[in-house]
Amino acid sequence: MASQKDLKIAILIDADNVSSKKIEEIMNEVNRYGIPTIKRIYGDWTRPYVENWKNSLLIHAITPIQQYSYTQGKNSTDSALIIDAMDILHSDRVDGFCIVSSDSDFTRLATRLRESGKLVIGIGERKTPKPFIASCDKFIYVEILEKVTPTKKTNRKNGNNQSKAPVSETVTPEVPVVDTPAVEEIRITELDEDTMLMLKDAVDDTADESGWAFLGEIGSLIIKRKPDFDARNYGFEKTSHLFKSMKEDFEIDERTTEKSRIKLYYVRNIIHKAAAVSSIPAPTPEATEDDDTTPVILPSKGNKITADDVKKNQIRITKDFKALFPSRTKKVKVVIVNEFECRFSYRGDRSHVLNLGKVAATELGLAEGASFRLTKVDELLYKLEKIEE
Repeated sequence: MASQKDLKIAILIDADNVSSKKIEEIMNEVNRYGIPTIKRIYGDWTRPYVENWKNSLLIHAITPIQQYSYTQGKNSTDSALIIDAMDILHSDRVDGFCIVSSDSDFTRLATRLRESGKLVIGIGERKTPKPFIASCDKFIYVEILEKVTPTKKTNRKNGNNQSKAPVSETVTPEVPVVDTPAVEEIRITELDEDTMLMLKDAVDDTADESGWAFLGEIGSLIIKRKPDFDARNYGFEKTSHLFKSMKEDFEIDERTTEKSRIKLYYVRNIIHKAAAVSSIPAPTPEATEDDDTTPVILPSKGNKITADDVKKNQIRITKDFKALFPSRTKKVKVVIVNEFECRFSYRGDRSHVLNLGKVAATELGLAEGASFRLTKVDELLYKLEKIEE
């Protein structure tokens, strides 16, 4: 496939699901991923609701495809768009597709295009169903593409009608009015706990032995796991700005190369060293087998730490020890020598997973066939010790 800058992209727009006011921002966004070579928009152009599209189609050279509404209440443009998409796919004239719609009916189409090795970009509103979002390589919400458009300043002086005030008359000076830009309300999504954990996991999974991860690799992994992730959803122009804003969780290293002035960003999870093993209280002598503070041995009998576990820096929590952990996916703290913030992944009837991260796994000495002593200290605080053979 061609390099990303040279990718040929077919833009297929469902006129029933997007406003003509957003087309310029949509086209600019697609230009970031490649060259739009096929630009088509589907709708019933005999109906009045599409009249506002006329100027936009001329400016951006978008070809309108007429599709009559054969039955009232049915969106017949979907079928026309899907048929054209498959024709374009088999002609092998493009490297990727951009489907502009918030309709879940295009889920199977996006899946089929990806199966053929094509890049699929989705653009739609926040109401877009999750299946369609998940079927795309990248999904962008149109709400984050809004631009601030300043209003025209009004000239309060009228040369024809304004007359000079008499000398004896007291003239109150006019207070100048400062025009403020007209801003459409853009809903900023709060960075929730699950997204924060995903960011930390992405850093760990792409980090080298020292814990540093290249931001480009982090971003690629995040998009694979969450196609609708975009720093602009959280009020930041770039992903680097998002990481920089979370100084308590990540540290940033800006590096330059001799051949280029371009800055390369590297990210590392901040290791919290607030607690050490010596500060963790030992279990009381009265503890029984049913007491949460009684140490247990991981993994349980009949299980073992596998090479895959070591590669993923994780310990699987089998049914014997599920009661010691939360009943949903959460961040937990694990003390080895230092205290680490780790991700506990709740998986229903399957084995749960304690994702340590690369740095914590190295400090613990996670290895194939190893055993560990786990002590639950508090609701979300655990102590892990390797059992030396």
